[in-house]
Amino acid sequence: MGARAWRLGAVLAIVGGCGARTGLNLPDATTLPDVPDASDAPDARDVLLPPRCIPGRFTLTQRGADMMLVIDRSGSMGQSLGGGRGSPAKWELLRDALSSTLPAFQDRIRVGALFFPQDGADTRVSACELANIPSVDIRPAYGAATQVLGVFAGTEPGGSTPTAAALLRAYNYFVRNPDRARARYLVLATDGGPNCNAALAAASCVCVGAGGTGPFGGGASCRRDADGRRCLDNERTVREIAELAANPVASIPTFVIGLADETDPNYAATLTAMAIAGGRPFVSASGAPGYYNVERAADLTRAFTTIQDTVSRCSFVTPSRPEETGSIAITAAGETVPPDPTRRDGWDWTDRAFGELTFFGPACARVIASRATQVQATVRCADDGG
Repeated sequence: MGARAWRLGAVLAIVGGCGARTGLNLPDATTLPDVPDASDAPDARDVLLPPRCIPGRFTLTQRGADMMLVIDRSGSMGQSLGGGRGSPAKWELLRDALSSTLPAFQDRIRVGALFFPQDGADTRVSACELANIPSVDIRPAYGAATQVLGVFAGTEPGGSTPTAAALLRAYNYFVRNPDRARARYLVLATDGGPNCNAALAAASCVCVGAGGTGPFGGGASCRRDADGRRCLDNERTVREIAELAANPVASIPTFVIGLADETDPNYAATLTAMAIAGGRPFVSASGAPGYYNVERAADLTRAFTTIQDTVSRCSFVTPSRPEETGSIAITAAGETVPPDPTRRDGWDWTDRAFGELTFFGPACARVIASRATQVQATVRCADDGG
């Protein structure tokens, strides 16, 4: 498959009609770095796993994981969660939550981080630039908690929110450093609406941080701007996340953590759209997909714990990949776990070409309780007479 053929119309249908891809930080499709073509190099999925269905009973193995934290350190991260005075800043709450969760997982997950905007960037809106190069602040590695937390101690929040450019840069790092034997994930932690798209119309856009109530303002300040860099850049950002998750050669899902009150419908709608586009939304008890909503410090710790459990303890690889989901039965500790495409309580394929399936919700908790030593698959194939 060609490097750019994955930018499919079906992906755009997920997020509705979107503007031209001509933002300040995100290059046009004609200048995007090429995603490696599947024919360019041996693919671990072809080396490690058979290309056809194999009947039998198999004990599944946990899949190794790389998690890239894409962390918003824009100026609003220095404000208190909920706007209350005297409370810790969101930047501090995020640091404390990572302090509580990363050490427990750093021996099972290789963790890296990209902070945006760049350290030392001018806090004025003109400082939106984020170089589109395949590098990150901290490369994924075991035992990286100290490095990640050190960034919080050494920098202060400031600047705008070039979310689309940050996600593309983190994605490009993974693409330029392929490892098909490991699952790759982006975890976006942000408190505000994405901006920094100069191509948007300042006279008519929703303005980010321009006064008024909630995280978005009434737009008066944006109407006086020369370009749209302070406009809410929701369509481009959602589209970008969807494309990263839909790329059949290098599909990388995005978890979305929102650190803010739902005081503005634009904010909630943007975060929800990003989470659904990323392919790994939080699913509520009612079955509604959305983002990991954080309004208290405990919520943030719980969100990181849930995400890390999912990627490090509840993702498995099977050596046999039947075409029909009904041809494979999964058990954990001797109990049948049903397939669940809604990802509320059961298992679903998360990288079928590689043979990866993941347990979600209470099913994930049951797998963790079984210590993942008795997760098995029984496979029937169309040509085995089963």
